Amino acid sequence: MKNLSTTKYSVLMGFALIAYFLIINSFGLATQSYLSFFNAIIVGIGIFLVIRDIHRNKDEFEYFEGFVAGIKSGFVATLIFTVFMAIYLFEIDLELAQELKKQISTAGTDIEFALLIFILLSGFATSVVTPLLILPIYEKSWNTKETRGKQKPLDL
Repeated sequence: MKNLSTTKYSVLMGFALIAYFLIINSFGLATQSYLSFFNAIIVGIGIFLVIRDIHRNKDEFEYFEGFVAGIKSGFVATLIFTVFMAIYLFEIDLELAQELKKQISTAGTDIEFALLIFILLSGFATSVVTPLLILPIYEKSWNTKETRGKQKPLDL
């Protein structure tokens, strides 16, 4: 179940990132780099759903298993989006790539490589940090009624 859930949400996240990009590009806002913040929200929602499905389908939830599944799903979605962006920027909409080149003058002459590395690394970073933010939600608490009932109070 874990692999099916991870694969399903990975592909859905990748397509959601592509759809979001196409929507902002249709409004002429693709060169506004601050809008890429919402990519992290899309990936975060997808990773949350992956971890939630693993938690629901396991009797004993393991923190590391959720972490690895979150990272894997984020990495696959990032790879899907990066491949799409490579094809889109350098085969379909060359004008957008040139506009981005004007904005990123410090990237040097090999702008194609710099843009794709930026997309890939920002997606990977989001994919590592997001599970670390989500997993504490599913961590089992030691502060339960049963545990507190077993504890003996300190005599002062």
